Amino acid sequence: MKFQQSIRQDHRLVMSVAMERAFQVLMMPTIELSDWLEREIEKNPLLDLQKSYCEPFDQSMIRSEVTLYDYLMKEIGVYFQTEREKAIAREIAGSLDEKGFLTLSPEELIGKEDVLRKFQQIEPLGIGARSVQETLLIQLEDKKERPIYRIVALHYDDLLHNRLKIISKKLKISIVEIKKMIQNDLRPLNPYPGRAFQREINSDLVADITIQKEGGLWSVEVNDSNLPSFQIHEFYLDALENQSLKSDEVDYIRRHLAAGKWLTRILGRRKKTLHEIATYLLKQQRDFLEGITDAPIPMTMKEVAEALALSESTITRAIADKGVATPRGLLKLRSFFTCGIQSSRGEISNQEAKDLLLKLIHQEKDPLSDEALSQKLKKRGIQCARRTVTKYRKELKIASASQRKVWK
Repeated sequence: MKFQQSIRQDHRLVMSVAMERAFQVLMMPTIELSDWLEREIEKNPLLDLQKSYCEPFDQSMIRSEVTLYDYLMKEIGVYFQTEREKAIAREIAGSLDEKGFLTLSPEELIGKEDVLRKFQQIEPLGIGARSVQETLLIQLEDKKERPIYRIVALHYDDLLHNRLKIISKKLKISIVEIKKMIQNDLRPLNPYPGRAFQREINSDLVADITIQKEGGLWSVEVNDSNLPSFQIHEFYLDALENQSLKSDEVDYIRRHLAAGKWLTRILGRRKKTLHEIATYLLKQQRDFLEGITDAPIPMTMKEVAEALALSESTITRAIADKGVATPRGLLKLRSFFTCGIQSSRGEISNQEAKDLLLKLIHQEKDPLSDEALSQKLKKRGIQCARRTVTKYRKELKIASASQRKVWK
């Protein structure tokens, strides 16, 4: 019985590692995948690398710095001892977004919380948090008895909106002291610990997917023509039929044969997932792609995940760092996933609200406050609170009304 349980546990660990590696392949943009795939092929003696793939990528375009994932793979071996912990930690590492935040759902985390807490102690502190607030609290753990920890833990919203008077009153601390703590204890912290490992490609965004219309017909294509192709050496397949081979030689061939077949399967699964997402995108965003509307309709990862019977974390990984060529230009795949805003004509995307906000600011004679802009948007049928206007204005890199007034 114990032997059978051990076999089942080992099988689960192998499956977990394979799944985590599959997610990494799904996350890779095409030019990075090309480089990774060529290395994997060259590591496998059974595989013959075909050099006939189209237009090899300039190696200077490929991200070569140490990635967050590469770094964490090394650290996991130091921080964790058991194979169970290491497998879960690798799954967590594979689920992080570009900020270093966790994308696993609460359901996917069940039974893994102890490993997550340990994982979050890996430097840089805050990796694996689920929000900026959580990552700050992790970094403030050694100051848990100090007021700054309570401010972030219990009065985070007031802190974000600079409501220092409220914090001062609730904690009975002077505003001067609060400002000093913010300056000395909070500002040195890193709200996005994963960004230290962000890599930049030396070229413009590359199209991983193409959505186009020709002769009145729409088509979706996953651009994998630049990926290296490979085949299994027939010599090794013939060798398996040779009964004179030793058992360790047979195991060696079968192990590498399985790895080659895994590469084929995982590349096919990646292509299928991206094609399904792009096809759904085309179905939902036809008016935008046709040029009928100025912005995409609101589309969430949860909506797409439910429509395609996939997990939200799969969608998150699939759209990461991907470019899609459309009749509207080369766009980030993630740009189609926006939050919805209520308007008089139903739900619209936040991008549409931003476009109108930009237009209102360009048309203003005297600089309008964020509250005034909010009221103008409401007159246009778009319910957009003042703080949301402030947020969008900053995202558009537009100065405040007082600053715009100075520049007039």
